[in-house]
Amino acid sequence: MAPRRKSKGAASAVNKTKIKNKSAVKKSKRSSKTEKPAQVILSSKNTKKENKKQVKLPQLEERSLTEEDVAFIEENKEHLGFLASLKPEELAKKVEKGSRPAIYDAKKSQASNSEDEDEENYYSNDSEAEQDYEMRPRVIKSYNPNVTNRLPIKTASGALGVADYVQQDEESEASNESEEEKEAPSAEEMDVDEAAIQPVKLEKPLSTKEQLLKNKEDIASWAQKILEDPIEELHHLRDILGLYESELVSTKKIALLSTLAVFKDIIPGYRIRPLTEVERAAKVSKEVAIMREHEESLLKLYSMYLGILETILKTLSRSEDKKEISLYLTAIRCVCTLVESASHFNFHEKLFSMAVHQLATRRQTEGTTQLQRAIVSLFEEDELGQVSLELVRLLSKMMKQRDYEVHPTVLDLFLHLRILTTMERKHEEEEGYYAGPKRKKDRVHFSKKARKAFKEEKKIKKEMKEAEAVIASEDRERNQSEALKAVFLTYFRVLKTPGKLVGNALEGIARFSHLINAEFFADLLQALRELVDDDNVRIAASKKPGQTTREALLTVSTALELVSTHGIGKMNLDLDLSSFVYRLYGILYPSCLNPDIDLTDRAVRLRDPDAPNKPRKVNLVTEMEIILKCYQYLFFKTRNPNFTRLASFTKALGTAALQLPEQSTKAALTLLVRILSRFSKLQRMLASDERVGDGLYQPFVEDPELCNSTSAILYEPFLLRNHYSPDVSSMANELLKSTTQ
Repeated sequence: MAPRRKSKGAASAVNKTKIKNKSAVKKSKRSSKTEKPAQVILSSKNTKKENKKQVKLPQLEERSLTEEDVAFIEENKEHLGFLASLKPEELAKKVEKGSRPAIYDAKKSQASNSEDEDEENYYSNDSEAEQDYEMRPRVIKSYNPNVTNRLPIKTASGALGVADYVQQDEESEASNESEEEKEAPSAEEMDVDEAAIQPVKLEKPLSTKEQLLKNKEDIASWAQKILEDPIEELHHLRDILGLYESELVSTKKIALLSTLAVFKDIIPGYRIRPLTEVERAAKVSKEVAIMREHEESLLKLYSMYLGILETILKTLSRSEDKKEISLYLTAIRCVCTLVESASHFNFHEKLFSMAVHQLATRRQTEGTTQLQRAIVSLFEEDELGQVSLELVRLLSKMMKQRDYEVHPTVLDLFLHLRILTTMERKHEEEEGYYAGPKRKKDRVHFSKKARKAFKEEKKIKKEMKEAEAVIASEDRERNQSEALKAVFLTYFRVLKTPGKLVGNALEGIARFSHLINAEFFADLLQALRELVDDDNVRIAASKKPGQTTREALLTVSTALELVSTHGIGKMNLDLDLSSFVYRLYGILYPSCLNPDIDLTDRAVRLRDPDAPNKPRKVNLVTEMEIILKCYQYLFFKTRNPNFTRLASFTKALGTAALQLPEQSTKAALTLLVRILSRFSKLQRMLASDERVGDGLYQPFVEDPELCNSTSAILYEPFLLRNHYSPDVSSMANELLKSTTQ
């Protein structure tokens, strides 16, 4: 019997029941795993209140306070005040846990009729998944994109405030254009509404003292970082220089001095050479690249610093304001320090030019005095002479441009040059087997081969040292020779243009006379003779003398020293010195009336309040020392001096000794003893016996050979025995005893 076929309707009903059963099983399984989200979604308001869970308060056992708790409460009384306002009853209430907010799902698609799609749509909206509103950007309700804030302004009442500015879109601006054309705005609408302006509280500015303290702390911190790591922290030097723009003069001075101290420590001992294009294009190691960058930055900052100093020196050199003068002196101090410590570094030409430019003045100020001390220190410490040569050229050029209208102390700087001085040799101990006498057991044993190699190495080292010394000596002599030419050229030009610097130039020539080439003696003596002759003409015409007593003495002593230079006597030179001799004899009597003839800077003496305050031009030697030097050249460095001339100068020296101060009188008596002991024929001038003479003695005749000095009597030592000074009196007695024996 064939099986009975089911109808199509029955089969479809069975299939539907199977699908429903399967979906029910799936639904029950999923609902068991989750927290029944369907109940939360489909529940009404009444069911939500009933299903709220309550959170029970934790039950803690009461415990007594410990000593630590009490101490903690005592220390934090100010911060635990809120505990007094707490109510235990409110804390004991049960807290109800609210339900989750309803999930607003997207509307189900009406096109999906199957239950499987409904289940997928239902379970896809899990509470853990991000909803679409979570992806939207948050916007503050009070935010207005068209409103922008501006800087504070001052209203008509004087209060500070901020005005809100509404920025309209292009569309709104276009729509408002037609309205603006129709109706023109009034003046009241154009003004800013003061009521809409919100007052702003500005920070209180720091006081001057607080700002200065803050700047000091910042500078100290930056300088410390730079000194700790100059390569990495060099950029802080720009911050220190930036504080120079401050309005406080104290801050500017601190910035300059701090930068000076930093540069003095980090400037290398060599000059940084600029790189060529080939060197820049070549590949180098990382360390070399870092060092090149550091050196380049250092040069830029150093140049910036020198520019600031140059600006100060140019603008504030003639200022009368006390604050500006203090800033100017600070800049001078920085320049002086750099001249002494950084003369080898880059931009030293600019540094020297700044210093020399400040000396181009007739006045002697505190700043010029500091610069002169720095230059003198540099001259005395320069061994190779390269730096001295550059400074000498700058000084000579500056004085020539100023037509030698500078302070005399500027020309005296040349007297401190180390010209052709012998270099000190350093004695070094020998090394190895031949290092001094040693006992045989203390000597290091060398094999024959090692001893030969040691000798060869020692010979090579010796040759290298000699070569280096020869090169250094040649450079030094060449530099000093060029400097000497520039110095003498300046001296000669000063002599041709008589002025206040003649005395200083004469003393400089006398100082370096042994270095002058013999070919220039005739020209130099002719220039000196013109000075002497011109001065004699002025005195004879009863005009104002062109030279002072000191300048005249310097002229004579310079000429005599040139002639008496070592080796000049062996040359057959016909030199006429009569004009210098006449000039010296004519100024002996006026010079003895000068009470400051032996005054030096080291002498302790009160200044005459009625005397004019005239600065001394040359402070190296006194006038009395120059006179003694002239006697030395005339009579002790000459083989056969003229006896008549010698007697005239001896009588003039004795007469001058009566008027000279105590120290100069003692020097004159000492010189008389030497003259009378060497030239015994002059001792008859101490006797008053009758003798045949050429006539009456005339002390005021210009020519010493025509004054009849052989008829004179040297009675001055007899008068000096009664001098108020016991030293002078005893010296006069000794002179008479030594000549009468």
